[in-house]
Amino acid sequence: MRLNKVIRQLVIVCALAAPVFAAVPLGCKGNTSLGTFRISVLPVKGGTPLPIKSANSITTGESLEYEPLHLSVRSPQKARVAVVLLPPGDKGLVVLEAKPANARATWKVPENPSVLALIFGPQGLNVGKVKSMVEHNQQLLTQLADYAEQTSQVEALVQALADSEQSGSGADAALKGFSASYGVSLPKLDSKAPTDQQAAVLLQALMPSLSTYDPLAPRTALMQQSAGIAASLAGLFFGSPVGLAAGGAALFQNLQTLMFPGTEFRSAFAQNAGTGDLALCSKIQPAKSRTRLAYLWAYRVPNVKEPKVALAGPANVPLGSKSLLKLSTAGGTSVKNLAGAREWKLVPLAGGTAISVPVTIASTPDTIELDLSKIKVAPGEYRLDASWDWSTLSVTGSINLRPYDNFREAQLTAESRDKLIEGSGTVTVTLNATDFEFVERAAVENAGKRSDNPTEVAFKLPLGKRGGPQNAMTVEVSTAKRGDYRLLLTQSDRLTHEVPYTVLPPNPKLESLPVHANVGETSETIELRGSGLDRIEAVKCDAGEITGVVKGNVWAGTIALKPDAKPGTTFPLQLSVKGLDTPVTVNNALEVVGPRLQISDVRESMPADLGIELHRDELPVGTTIGLVFSIQNFPARPDVRPTLRLGCNGGTARQALAIAPGDQSKFAKLNFAGSSALYLSFDPGDIGFPGCRLTAAVTVDPEGSSDAKVLGNVIRIPRLDQFTLTDEKSGDSAYIGILKGRDLDTIDKVGWDPDHGVPVESIPAPVPGQAQEQTLRVAMPWPAPAPHAPVYLWLRGESAGRATSVKY
Repeated sequence: MRLNKVIRQLVIVCALAAPVFAAVPLGCKGNTSLGTFRISVLPVKGGTPLPIKSANSITTGESLEYEPLHLSVRSPQKARVAVVLLPPGDKGLVVLEAKPANARATWKVPENPSVLALIFGPQGLNVGKVKSMVEHNQQLLTQLADYAEQTSQVEALVQALADSEQSGSGADAALKGFSASYGVSLPKLDSKAPTDQQAAVLLQALMPSLSTYDPLAPRTALMQQSAGIAASLAGLFFGSPVGLAAGGAALFQNLQTLMFPGTEFRSAFAQNAGTGDLALCSKIQPAKSRTRLAYLWAYRVPNVKEPKVALAGPANVPLGSKSLLKLSTAGGTSVKNLAGAREWKLVPLAGGTAISVPVTIASTPDTIELDLSKIKVAPGEYRLDASWDWSTLSVTGSINLRPYDNFREAQLTAESRDKLIEGSGTVTVTLNATDFEFVERAAVENAGKRSDNPTEVAFKLPLGKRGGPQNAMTVEVSTAKRGDYRLLLTQSDRLTHEVPYTVLPPNPKLESLPVHANVGETSETIELRGSGLDRIEAVKCDAGEITGVVKGNVWAGTIALKPDAKPGTTFPLQLSVKGLDTPVTVNNALEVVGPRLQISDVRESMPADLGIELHRDELPVGTTIGLVFSIQNFPARPDVRPTLRLGCNGGTARQALAIAPGDQSKFAKLNFAGSSALYLSFDPGDIGFPGCRLTAAVTVDPEGSSDAKVLGNVIRIPRLDQFTLTDEKSGDSAYIGILKGRDLDTIDKVGWDPDHGVPVESIPAPVPGQAQEQTLRVAMPWPAPAPHAPVYLWLRGESAGRATSVKY
């Protein structure tokens, strides 16, 4: 409805210079129609008549055929129609015979015309004698040529707007098509503005000299502001001699005076009334007394020669949508000349029936638009033909019609997926598995949120857009933030297809490499440390079979080396990482080294004056003992300096000890005791508290550490200096004995043999002046088994007594 108003206002503005006119109905409806007719051009040698607006030129010897279809006048039998031709140059006007308007009429064309004017007289035409001055009246010729030029453009604009209203395509599309055909830049309409203002904007763009026109001003002011231009436009559409511009007024006056005396001229325009049919439109008003009315429709004959056009490059066109085709021209012709081509067809190169297709000149230079959105056509190679007057115009080159491919299989290649690692910057990824040749736009959005404005990204097709089948394309993707995303690919049919992808966290990074594996081991523990280890699903190595799992911040596993593994060789590790198609290779990550060291034997040396029996594997606190370690698989390399490590496997450690040969601390001393033996002197109590199960392991780089060797249990024992049996009786069969020494609190029972012990009920008493010395009162059974019998002691928690060196 708004477009209807725009067209109506355009017509009204053109007619405002005639204040006596009422509002002009749109599109020759009602009393604005003078009638419908058909004017055709007949070729010299005969053939199918061509509607005049379909002819690109009219040449000497051809014929003009007038055929009335319907006359909207009071007395059709009186109506006459005449044709005036304006040949190019200064040859003067050619006035053809006036003929009855209600019957078919034919005129032979004596000269190639540049302008054709149809004069319609509802009450007849009185064609006066054409004076010789008319033939070369330059002013009249110029006026008619200008009038025809203006008529053709404004008439075409009105027709384009009317057609767009009928099709529902909108005014913008109509203006674009008009601009492409006539080379006139028209603005986009503001649909919210009043329709008369929109019409004024169009007229001012078509005729810039109308820049001072104000559609809301009073009509008297309008006529002054328009300075005759608005009146000239009014002469184009339903004009009146009053207020016409010099060109229009002078033209009508000259026609009346020189050619058609006693006739009042009014302007008319033609609109399409069917295939090849025209409706003659004007404002029907009574003529002055004793004056006939005549309506002038002037048409600028294109006189365009057939263009020589070819496809500018490979033409791969998708089925079911609109496509732009770039053309090249030759012989001084232009793609704009194709506006005169009609009846476009796609002709199969392999043979078959040609298919009619809509083709229009696009707004892009040297480009036409091929519309297959509503055409059913099979894929294949075609030629594009059109009718040019009575000949066939062929666009050189073939058009390959192809269907849009199915994007359900489109995906990133495995290599590309593995490149999408957070922090890698902008990376180029490749998509495959479908034909991407018709992709026009690529964008990215977060998979968890739809976006009205997804981020557009650069993409590249190997052969370029529409360069032919292309089963791969590359896209520039950012890896700034990990997460799931959608790649949005829009084809020329404006349908968008989604390809999911994921930006992964950084790949696992291993530290402290290489890890070592010893020959001679059937299965050996290895540990991988670093970051991102929780994503490791499996580890492989050509050196042997590896199994393992993530435990906390460490990947812990085992390796079984192949029998032919040689010390000194290094191997990469292949990490199967969650989310990656290809394993991550870490070069030189594992080194095969010699066999592990083994502590094959440990010999110990204890002080002889401990004063109490020790059990096997007991290491007394406060005593310096000596240990000799025999080492197997000791490397034969010079300057090998192993490290001996002591710790607790059970119980509580006081401090760990790591010592190398030649090192000496206040706790321990280590030296070589041969080519593959070590001698250690230390106090077990410096390493572990009582109850510590003391172990030792030998480490050498790069073979690693031996298994831990259990040395014994750290124990605290009493140190006995003397025993005195007093005559103080304790019960009926025991006497009090006094033990003197240190750490006497460890004693639980006493007795004369390992099987019979008397519990100790007293506690140790410090010896005055001697902080480390203690005395302990104990009850000893009497009589003793033998003179000077040794005393037996039970330490706390023991079931058998220990022999001591003290006697009574």
